[in-house]
Amino acid sequence: MAAPSSEGDMLLPGQTIRNHWKIVGKIGGGGFGEIYEALDCLNNDDQVAVKVESSKATKQVLKMEVAVLRRLQGKRHACRFHGCGRNEKFNYLVMSLQGRNLADLRRESPRQCFSISTGIRVALQVLRAIEDIHSVGFLHRDIKPVNIFYYYIEIDPVACAMSLRACVHQGQPR
Repeated sequence: MAAPSSEGDMLLPGQTIRNHWKIVGKIGGGGFGEIYEALDCLNNDDQVAVKVESSKATKQVLKMEVAVLRRLQGKRHACRFHGCGRNEKFNYLVMSLQGRNLADLRRESPRQCFSISTGIRVALQVLRAIEDIHSVGFLHRDIKPVNIFYYYIEIDPVACAMSLRACVHQGQPR
């Protein structure tokens, strides 16, 4: 999953953070900082994501993300929080590694779009995730397909049909 690291990356493959998380490689980045795939050396080498931002960044975004993720623990649609910290070079957040994002899934679908039933199921899950975020007192402010990830997909066509039928019959979403 990790892409080759390039010059200027804050972390390098093989580097460890607090003798706990070993960096595999960079998987993303942007104006906020960088995201790396890592292994949790203390927990059977479980795969995790490490999000880092420069400790010198004028806008410290990670602190708020840590607060939100901690409040979301136990919610069905939230990443699992593994840890956080800082050193002289960067601030970091460690969370469960997610699967592919919704934009990639759509691009890989036939005709690069979802079926109506898949679109409805995805929309309902996204709405439930937004509801989880609102229930702990926060707004997302950057909802878009590249920021929506899935970890596993559990499809039961009969249950989906019954669930949709129940929603239509009752006149309200569940």
